[in-house]
Amino acid sequence: MPHDGLKRRTFIQAGLATVGLAATGVAGLGGPAGAQTPKPFPINLMAPNKGSTSAIYPALMTPDLVDLSGLDISWVGTAPGQMQVQLLSGALNVGGYGALGVAEAQSKGADVILFAPLSLNHGSFIVPAGSPARKLEDLKGKRIATVPVNTDTFRQAEVAAALYGLNLRKDFQVSHSPGLASLALFERGDVDAILAIEPNSTRLIARGAREIARVEDLWNAATGNKEPLFLVGWAARKSWIDANPQVAAKVAKAYLQINRVVRNDPSILKRPELYTALGLREDETDAIALLPERIARVTPVEWNQGVFDNIGQQIDLALKFGTLEARPAQPLFTVLPGAS
Repeated sequence: MPHDGLKRRTFIQAGLATVGLAATGVAGLGGPAGAQTPKPFPINLMAPNKGSTSAIYPALMTPDLVDLSGLDISWVGTAPGQMQVQLLSGALNVGGYGALGVAEAQSKGADVILFAPLSLNHGSFIVPAGSPARKLEDLKGKRIATVPVNTDTFRQAEVAAALYGLNLRKDFQVSHSPGLASLALFERGDVDAILAIEPNSTRLIARGAREIARVEDLWNAATGNKEPLFLVGWAARKSWIDANPQVAAKVAKAYLQINRVVRNDPSILKRPELYTALGLREDETDAIALLPERIARVTPVEWNQGVFDNIGQQIDLALKFGTLEARPAQPLFTVLPGAS
């Protein structure tokens, strides 16, 4: 599939421009030698909602795993649809964003930018055990519970469907609601299928439901892409990163380190404090047994050119199929010195 390589390369190269280091006066972050230990640097990180894949991060932000010296972290709660507002207002310094979401925010004047990976695509179409559906095309005209329309999970699913000549909004009866609300619709039998996300997908499969199509598999089969499909990264206002480059780098490195811990030893997800953060109960033993493999698979451990090329492909295809209206004029991501 042809790409507008020249235009896409412009923002990729700009995104690779490193942020210059500056003395911040933060303990452990390059303050002047011999100076008295300054007060910790206050930073507001997104407190993920229970039942989301990102809910494990607060529990793993511990000194034995990551270096957050010199930072005074406050975990700020968010409500559906409010995280972006909090990030842009400054009430939140770091939050989760997809590449298409960043492109849309920038088109409205926001200076938000990605600086670390959070999650690979974990959207999948799931049907009840007794459903005759075996592939996405079999669900045409059927009722599908989906995540909100302004999420990158839905945007990527929309593009993936378009690659097969399907219009997710017109060829299917889709209803949009937060993950747990969609899950309730599916479990009551009010819909024929669900576009589910983790850990809800794992819970449903453990109960006997069937996963008939993963968005990443649809995408890669149609495009020939062999890299994981990037979904969401950690984002901040570019002005905040420019003012606090070493703080941002330390946060990025911490998130990446946690991801690598999960990938290297997925069995930690069986720890009660982690599976309960993911919304599972102690008696959901089948789902807990599936968690390590399924969550580790969608946990990214790289922030490199392969990821950036994948982001570029997302922009190209979103423009082609009308999911995105205009090509971003500014970089969508940045690489911070010392963050990897």
